[in-house]
Formats: sequence, C-alpha cells, structure tokens
Amino acid sequence: MVRNQNNMRIIFPGLVIIGGLLMVGCRDNPGTWGAEKVAAKITSSLELSDVTVKARPEGGFAGSGKRADGETITFTIRQDADAHRMSWDAKGDRGFVEEGFYELK
Repeated sequence: MVRNQNNMRIIFPGLVIIGGLLMVGCRDNPGTWGAEKVAAKITSSLELSDVTVKARPEGGFAGSGKRADGETITFTIRQDADAHRMSWDAKGDRGFVEEGFYELK
C-alpha cells in the first residue's frame, strides 16, 4: 500500500501539469469565432447597440451598429486564425473612425 501512495505522489502532479498544458492549447481563438462571438466582442469594444453582423464571401464579417449618441457605425472585421486575432475598421456617419483589434496569445 505504501508503494501505491508513493506512485500517486509522482503521477498526480504530472497529470495536473499535462492537463494544464493541454488547456492552454485549447484557448478560445478570435481568429475562428463565428458571427455571435464576433458581434459580442465588437458590441463591447465599440460600445454599440443594435449590432448586425454578416459573413463576407472573402472571409471575416461586415456589419453595423449604433452608438449611444445615435451615430451609426459600419465596420469590417478580419480574422487571422494563426495569430489568434480579429481586427476591425469602423467608420461612423458623423466622423467616428477606429482601427482596432483583439487577440489572445
């Protein structure tokens, strides 16, 4: 019985380390997100409401939303799965302009 306890003291920490490393490899990737997650991120990043997002034939998304002051914002989103990144260009009908990105490393 003592021998089994000693083995467990060695095996268990190793399994915990391996499990942790596997979890890092399974992180969420903004470069592969679908429309729902992209819409949620752009809504919070640009502080928009009434957001619509549609897939573009060449990849990524395009859409629009409204700011609290009523300005309508149109945006284009590009995704790079290898870089774990999504980036956007946003323009408003009253002069708002933003180039931004979100990535996980």
